[in-house]
Amino acid sequence: MPGDQVQPTPRILLTQAELAAIANAMDRAEGVGEHAERLLAELTLARRILDGCPAGVAVLDRDLRYLYVNDALALLNGVPAADHIGRRLPDLLPDLESSEQLLEQVLRTGVPQIVTVGGQTPADGAGDNRWWLGAYHRLSSSSGEILGVAGVVLEVTDALRGREHLVRAGNRMALLDEANRTTGATLDLRQACQALADLLVPRFADYAAVDVADPEGTPRVPSEHYPLRLRRIALATTPELAEVSSPLGRLDEFVVHRAGSPMAHVLADRRPLVLSHPDDEAMRQFSPSPERKEHLLRMGAHSGIYLPLAVHEELVGAVMVFRAGDSPRLTDTDTELLGDLTDRAATGIAHAVRYTREHETALEMQRAFLNAPTVTGPGVETLGRYLPAGSGAEVGGDWFDTLALPHDRTLLVVGDVMGHGVRAAAAMSEYRSVLRTLAIQGSSPDFILLQAERTALTLELDRVATCLLALLDPRRERVTFSNAGHIPPLLVTPDGTRTLLSLPVAPPLGVGLGSFTATTVPLPPGSVLLLCTDGLVERRDRDIETGLHTLATLPITPTAPLSTLLDTVITHLDPTASEDDVAILLARTKPTPDEPDQLGWLPPGWAKPRPGVKPL
Repeated sequence: MPGDQVQPTPRILLTQAELAAIANAMDRAEGVGEHAERLLAELTLARRILDGCPAGVAVLDRDLRYLYVNDALALLNGVPAADHIGRRLPDLLPDLESSEQLLEQVLRTGVPQIVTVGGQTPADGAGDNRWWLGAYHRLSSSSGEILGVAGVVLEVTDALRGREHLVRAGNRMALLDEANRTTGATLDLRQACQALADLLVPRFADYAAVDVADPEGTPRVPSEHYPLRLRRIALATTPELAEVSSPLGRLDEFVVHRAGSPMAHVLADRRPLVLSHPDDEAMRQFSPSPERKEHLLRMGAHSGIYLPLAVHEELVGAVMVFRAGDSPRLTDTDTELLGDLTDRAATGIAHAVRYTREHETALEMQRAFLNAPTVTGPGVETLGRYLPAGSGAEVGGDWFDTLALPHDRTLLVVGDVMGHGVRAAAAMSEYRSVLRTLAIQGSSPDFILLQAERTALTLELDRVATCLLALLDPRRERVTFSNAGHIPPLLVTPDGTRTLLSLPVAPPLGVGLGSFTATTVPLPPGSVLLLCTDGLVERRDRDIETGLHTLATLPITPTAPLSTLLDTVITHLDPTASEDDVAILLARTKPTPDEPDQLGWLPPGWAKPRPGVKPL
């Protein structure tokens, strides 16, 4: 340092000039031995090696003051070699990580040390840290006297920065892969969106919200002329902000961005809106309402970004993140990485959105069809239940139906269209309508299936369906079955006897190989019939025969209410664990009056005429 008084230090090294002077003196002198000349030559060569070494070389005395530095080290330090002599390391390089403790350890123990130090030297003009690798060992005389420490220094800044870039690139790829994997691993929309929110908090932000475009309130290709309505699907926040951030929005609520607003431009133009130094106007743009702007400011939000979620031309939704309090501000690097993360996540979320919408559409179709009025003939009570498949599986084409027929008979129908989704639900409605139309004509169950088979081939229905018909005739105390590829029904007689009926099984409808058989069995009054689809008894981890055995041994009390029996079935067979949807239909017969029906069958809702009144 200028003004510092340099302490004298013993000389243990000769300069090249001094070595040259000694060589000249020896040339003029007589009687100089060959050994002395060789020793001088070796000293001169060693000095040239040290001075010309591209690595920095230094020698320090017992007080850790510089005795020698070569030109390479002087260049690294940005201080002339002569200015090093007699000074300590902290005096010359105050912005360098101090390694004096390490040098003192080498001096005290004699154990060599290799260390990497970083910092800045007067040679650094850019203000960026640099790093050096130093190897130090103790110097001792032949008598064992400790003379000082010698060190060799190499700059490794480029190597470390290259490794840092590789590590950063590897971490980046790992994050992108995690975003792609976690959001694409499920077709559940809420799980996919929450996976993205959890990935962002707390790694990149203190608060994150994932919104999905509402198809009824957002055009497919949004523009500044239309308001945009999004539904909040996922939230994540740090524990410190969990309570105070709640007014910003809750799950499943709608967030509406007015036409022409900055947020509408973000979603229409697919460009993020970044707030690195927010003021009142910027925060107003960031928040869709003045109330939420006030909450953001109250929470100490200082930087944020609103990112679109889009796949090609399809708008999927948006992601909002912000940092608050002591968290560092979002940088350009953060913004770029967040953009890449949301781009990766958008594909998985888009798949979940499309699946969810199709799932809900198919489910609504199923409910609409199954909620259609069903009527039973006298002497029969029924109860049905449709159970959609659990998470990760699509709605299928399972259905049940009951239909009152002439002569106090009732037709029970349970069917299962192959496949899933909207097309399966639509095919189910066609099969259901065909069977209803044919049943009204008064045919037997086997003939109904035969005609349904021909109709399916004529209409070119692209889905086959299993189907079980049961024609109940309480007056005659019998039931007639016909089976098209379906699982057998369970019959429980009034005395509690349970029988899984073994019926002839024909191929499913739509295959074109139908040859259907009718089977009639006794049906005492008070008997219970259970018809279901295979989703009730079949599992990936359970053989269907095991499920059928469980079905056949259900503790069914014939006199119990049908709702109680249905609960028993669901409890013991647990259809919620099924990967397929389930349809269950229960029916019980009861005694009917002995007098014949003089009018035969009338459509449901028609009243029998009073005596002396002719029917229309």
